[in-house]
Amino acid sequence: MTITELYVNGKRLTCHVRYKNIHHAYLRIKPNLHLEISLPRNRTISADSLLRDKRLWIEKKVKELSRIKRIFNDGSVLYGGEYIRVEVRMEEKPYVGVRWDKKCITVYGAPDKKNDELLVDFLASQTLAYVRPRADEFSKELGVNCTSVSTKKIRSWGYCTRQGNLSFNRKLICLPERLVDFVVFHEVLHLKYFNHSKQFRETMTKRFADYRELKALLKTYVTY
Repeated sequence: MTITELYVNGKRLTCHVRYKNIHHAYLRIKPNLHLEISLPRNRTISADSLLRDKRLWIEKKVKELSRIKRIFNDGSVLYGGEYIRVEVRMEEKPYVGVRWDKKCITVYGAPDKKNDELLVDFLASQTLAYVRPRADEFSKELGVNCTSVSTKKIRSWGYCTRQGNLSFNRKLICLPERLVDFVVFHEVLHLKYFNHSKQFRETMTKRFADYRELKALLKTYVTY
């Protein structure tokens, strides 16, 4: 494996080149701007020529990834769509948990509990406190029955079952409020239309006139 660097639109990419028993070369760009290059062992194509041929594609992907907003970012965490500073405090007799105001989230650690776990537990509790009443409100609005509402460690922002169980990502509260409502309404609506049919889309658009814009905006947030 060889490692090199590439600069695209002012962004620095670390390139990892690997030679494998494959017939075709391929590229993969990770959200952290690590570019993985896989080449056939017979080396019928070089990394430099592949990068030249795929330059436009790489520029497009870097532009897309540059718009991505991560939940955790350089000592801050997204909350309601805004980054809030996170401080960690360790004391002899610590209060174990999280205290929060609009300027800072303070994590009071303990030897037997990881600080990031405490923070995620806090986000999960805040998410549940918000989505439960919203799910009940939307259920009444749509005339459906919601059996349960919970938060889980999942890659998506939410999902539902035919039994009426709604599950949401523990970090959903990190998104702007309108996007949170969008996700909750989306999952509740699946209790009426368990698909993405024309009726489903029309109902979403009726409730959220900017449905397409919100759907695109949601993709710019990642769950980590």
